[in-house]
Amino acid sequence: MEPKESVGHLIGHFFADITHFDSKIFTTLKDLLFRPGFLTSEYVAGRRMRYLNPIRMYVFISAIFFLALYADKGEEVNNANSVNVIRQQIADSLRRAGGDSVQRASNLKLAAKLDTAGKDSAKAESLSMGYTTGGIVKVDITERKYHTVREYDSVQRTLPDSAKAKGIMKWILRNNVRMKVKYGSSLIHKEVDIRHDMPKVMFVLLPLFALYVGWFYSRKKYYYVQHAIFSVHFHCFYFLLFLVLLLVGKLIPGDWYEFLSPMVAVAAGYFYLVVALRNRFQQSWIMSFLKGTAIAALYVVTVMVAFTGLMLLTFLAL
Repeated sequence: MEPKESVGHLIGHFFADITHFDSKIFTTLKDLLFRPGFLTSEYVAGRRMRYLNPIRMYVFISAIFFLALYADKGEEVNNANSVNVIRQQIADSLRRAGGDSVQRASNLKLAAKLDTAGKDSAKAESLSMGYTTGGIVKVDITERKYHTVREYDSVQRTLPDSAKAKGIMKWILRNNVRMKVKYGSSLIHKEVDIRHDMPKVMFVLLPLFALYVGWFYSRKKYYYVQHAIFSVHFHCFYFLLFLVLLLVGKLIPGDWYEFLSPMVAVAAGYFYLVVALRNRFQQSWIMSFLKGTAIAALYVVTVMVAFTGLMLLTFLAL
């Protein structure tokens, strides 16, 4: 037999659930932001009813952050550089164009005026990559020495061993030639949006951070899953911090803020980590400071390696 409920009773349940959920959000975020390490201790102790589930909170907060990041256009395109790329493409096209001797001489003269790669031999071959705060990888390639990959390989075979490019440098120079052939220009500028890959990177970094924390605390007393919850709470704080910095950047645009905001993020995250370790594991401030410094150093190196790898994969996909 189905229980009978009035419309008023259903509406009352609805508002009670909403109020209860709102209360959980407020309590959880308050303790997350102002009581580092407290939520993890409460979860491990089994006092979980008053707070949002850590995994759900992570999904919710990270989703809001990445939506805000996707909505952000990032840095403005370097218009001067884009114009140079177009000029160089026209110059290269004029050099390849056919015609009689008079026409070719005219084309070469015009190409020389449009040439933006410069006559400096130091820039005959170059590769530069950069990552913007807006999640854009910028790749600039200059290749004015070789016309085809076959030509590059042929020249390399004739060089003495001491003059041959080796290892990663050989791969970079050869790939520059390949890119020149692919895009038909000796000067290439590409901007690739990698924001859609960042959640995947964070999905890998989160358990690694928990592993680093576990290295510095007794395995007999603490389990990896407890460190994983600590890692979830720490990353939730960081997503909220980045979200605030992203919104403030919209209100206070400028180069100085682009320079200052990463420093604020690193300093705030480091301070939060040390306090969270102190509150969670109840060790002295000196031990928490030393362990926090070591964990932060390991994590920073890991983040740098991860995003460098992401940049290289982006470069390979061009």
